[in-house]
Amino acid sequence: MSSPGTPRGARTAFASASPGEYAVVAQTGEERDTIFVAPADGPDAAIEIASIPHLRGYSATGAVSPEGRRLALVVADGGTPAYPSASLYVLNLESATLARVANGVDHLQTVAWAPDGQSIYFTRTAQGSGPRARVAIYRVGTAGDGEREVRGFEGVLGVYIAGIDPLGRLASVVIDGRGSTAYRDGAEAAHLSTQITRDWELSPDGEWLAFIESDASAGLQYRAKVVSLAGSTQGQVAAQSAGGGQQLGVSWRPGAASPTFGQEPAVTGAGVVAAQAGTTGFDVPLAYSPGGEHLAVQHWSGAGFERPGNVTLELLAEDGSRTALAEFTRFYGWAAR
Repeated sequence: MSSPGTPRGARTAFASASPGEYAVVAQTGEERDTIFVAPADGPDAAIEIASIPHLRGYSATGAVSPEGRRLALVVADGGTPAYPSASLYVLNLESATLARVANGVDHLQTVAWAPDGQSIYFTRTAQGSGPRARVAIYRVGTAGDGEREVRGFEGVLGVYIAGIDPLGRLASVVIDGRGSTAYRDGAEAAHLSTQITRDWELSPDGEWLAFIESDASAGLQYRAKVVSLAGSTQGQVAAQSAGGGQQLGVSWRPGAASPTFGQEPAVTGAGVVAAQAGTTGFDVPLAYSPGGEHLAVQHWSGAGFERPGNVTLELLAEDGSRTALAEFTRFYGWAAR
């Protein structure tokens, strides 16, 4: 279907925009989200793409396609606030056409594109399956064709797609009574932790998985980890703000051997490389641009994770300069022309 108010055959201003990297962002609202693309070198010239209606209070999640011209969106478009139902859509950033490709998907997930951009992976939880549910990963074509189950998991608390490696292998994380376990192409690859984990991110070569462990053994602490999908661990981490202590958020710069983690302000600890220093508050990294020249972050103004303060989206350049995306509240990824 076409997005409301978009004439068939129309083209957005992004279709003829100058070459460069663009942040795909949104202004989120109670009942609709407005999608924009913002040039990394001049985000004040953001281009409006489409307005996406959703269930009151439920903003859309999304992921940008590998070629940077489409956006997969999970939209809560039915049900009630207590029992929402969601669909998977594909938004063309050059034409603003919006197509529904799957129904009954999990509404709080972030989906993943296949490397060739021809299909999308998502999760679906069986209805009425209780707190320990059957959750399955599915793959569907971008025209809504060929939907099939890839792997199902019984009696779990959650299944999360971590990414697709350059060889097309699916990395996922299952949270259940054992804690957190990573799978690659449906086979167990590494037991990550006895705790709940979050913020999973594959390395550029697909061989390492970086994540945050929510360690509740002695009061809740967020700890950065990097684990080989062959089972070994890697010690060095890169912190996006100076200091030791806890970490949140993960991003890999293209071609980098170590990931970047968001660091709670504290005394710098051993094995932590500070990528940014001299700023108040702290940054939670979201994603590097395809060329690695910019990093999108959530910048929090507070003193730490317990008192985070206010949040703004910002773009950090290689020289350390910052550009605020003050009008926008959600970051989906990077587009390119």
